[in-house]
Amino acid sequence: MDIKYLKGVGEKRADAFKKIGINKLEDFLKFIPRSYINKILIKDIQKYNDTNVIVSGRIIDIAYPGKVNHPLRIFLNDGTGSTEIPIFGRSEFRSKQFQLDDEFAFWGKITEGFYTTRFQLSYRDHLKINKNIKSENDFLKFPLIPVYELQGALKKTWIKPLLLSKIVYHAFLTLIESNSIIETIPASVLTQGNYISKKDAIIKINFPKDFEDVETARRRLAFEELFYLELILALKKRNIKKEQKGISFTKSIDKLIESFNSTLDFELTQAQKRVMNEIFKDMNSNHVMNRLLQGDVGSGKTIVSLFAMLVSVENGYQSALMCPTELLAEQHFKTVSEFIQKFNNVSGSNHKVVLLVGGQKKKFREELLYDIKNGKTHFIVGTHALIQEKVEFNNLGFVVIDEQHKFGVMQRAKLKEKGFNPDVLVMTATPIPRTLSLTYYGDLDVSVIDELPKNRKKIKTVLRTENDKPKIFEFVKDEIKKGRQVYIVYPLIDESEKLDLKSAEENYIKLKEGIFKNYNIGMVHGRILSYEKDEQMQAFKEGKIEILVSTTVIEVGIDIPNATIMIVEEAQRFGLSQLHQLRGRVGRGAEQSYCILVGKNLDEISRKRLNILCATTDGFKIAEEDLKIRGPGEFFGIRQSGILNFSCTDLNKDQDILMTARSIAFKMIEDDPHLRKPENEVVKKEFFRNYKDSLYLMKIA
Repeated sequence: MDIKYLKGVGEKRADAFKKIGINKLEDFLKFIPRSYINKILIKDIQKYNDTNVIVSGRIIDIAYPGKVNHPLRIFLNDGTGSTEIPIFGRSEFRSKQFQLDDEFAFWGKITEGFYTTRFQLSYRDHLKINKNIKSENDFLKFPLIPVYELQGALKKTWIKPLLLSKIVYHAFLTLIESNSIIETIPASVLTQGNYISKKDAIIKINFPKDFEDVETARRRLAFEELFYLELILALKKRNIKKEQKGISFTKSIDKLIESFNSTLDFELTQAQKRVMNEIFKDMNSNHVMNRLLQGDVGSGKTIVSLFAMLVSVENGYQSALMCPTELLAEQHFKTVSEFIQKFNNVSGSNHKVVLLVGGQKKKFREELLYDIKNGKTHFIVGTHALIQEKVEFNNLGFVVIDEQHKFGVMQRAKLKEKGFNPDVLVMTATPIPRTLSLTYYGDLDVSVIDELPKNRKKIKTVLRTENDKPKIFEFVKDEIKKGRQVYIVYPLIDESEKLDLKSAEENYIKLKEGIFKNYNIGMVHGRILSYEKDEQMQAFKEGKIEILVSTTVIEVGIDIPNATIMIVEEAQRFGLSQLHQLRGRVGRGAEQSYCILVGKNLDEISRKRLNILCATTDGFKIAEEDLKIRGPGEFFGIRQSGILNFSCTDLNKDQDILMTARSIAFKMIEDDPHLRKPENEVVKKEFFRNYKDSLYLMKIA
């Protein structure tokens, strides 16, 4: 059925729905209420003071405004009592819109009355009730009225919240009457988890009797979302493990370990040794490794990945390390080059390391590409330049992707395609809560470095306000006198009238010409040219710059051991995990380091959030809190799309559902990988209806 024939829609509104992806009746199944409003009797109005409600009834009186800026006052009676509804706006238009004896539903907040009644309804929305066809508004009979998101094109039309609820009600009514709501979960699974049917869930979440109905339905629909996600991850993991024959790195590593340890000027932590064993065990098998390496800031992930790349190279294969930025790629190149040079001296090897980024001179780049193609280069560090068509590897056997959430699915896939089923290690310095790990990375084997090197001093973190700035800057001067360096981070580049945030550029000038006029001060942010950023960072590394003003471009990968102070302005504007990453830019050397969070106009919630960071340096604890506060879509500092766009799932409180869904999904694929059993037919059909694209993306990721 074309939705233009649905009650309340028509041709023009149908076009608005089509622009947000609602082309047919079944598409309304994507509509999940974002909240609910109590439909109340007017006699009970005093119980709902300062609350949004819906009332419906007959207009028994209208008081027209005596002055231009006064409201039109409507008096509504539902048989149990009356209330006054002041409506501001063009009175001549409003007086035609509302007539005596007309029936309406009104949505608004109950407030103290200003005119003739003790309580009144502050108007937000209305819906006219056809006295001759009252069944059109049957959705108003429910005690909880669903409120749906007015998104995209709908915002630009005359569709308002109450009308949208009415339209969606008729859509679901038609779907239910025509038996068009198809079950998506096998009966045995529903019984196992004590879940209601899809049809019952749809009815209860859209037309609930109470909030218990809402939660019962939400949990059932959340299970479905998580079940199909985990099913996709299980299929991908099986495809990698069972169907893709990988490289088996079988050469003995005894001599490699001896040379590797001799090259190090520090002792590996037990966590690093454990993770290296996990990775080598995978590399030694003939299955493709697909592993996530998690580790807090400064936990030593890079040296672990370097060991794995050496295993690949010692077995006659090439290794590639892909980074999201040139700055990070250059830093990794420096680290890898210095280590491999020492390793070559110790072991008698002749391994070669190159850097491949954009903007390199043509002749130099052609030489690099020639050596990569002919196997003369063993370690290739770079940005997305690694996946360009002209880049051909001789025998790529191992791939490391750093801060992998900043790459798209297709970018990761293209790098893997440069070799024949190479082993893959993806790394992140953002500690990931278990629930998020099982959803976003559920197809990967996970290794966690949960121990910091023993010689690291704990970074002292404090929360301060604008009034403390003079003392903070005096402390900065004292540290600089000791030969230390300082970061000052701002949340925006340009001033924003709406958000009153500080600007890196303007404050850089104020600091440079004011309190720090006798100091060397530099600046980097996302809009300056790449070579300018590189020059500033190099000068900071060499100690020529004492204070570096920045935005969050220094969040990941910058390693300046002499920098001991991190000042974050407007700290309440950042996510906790992002602040933790920024804090990780100091404390890289032997000296005591400090992170000073400067807040402005802090409310109770902001203060509570920032105090979490002051209380702990445990990235995993911080990540859990960050997930609770910001949700999965914002967790990494960028909006995620695709598999984390849940309608009903709340990862903070649905951990039990996630674990059940994962267990059932993985067992189903283990027992019936092609979903051929009769009891799994419903799952197979649902895959082809709604998950084909997701399955394709997960296969190539």
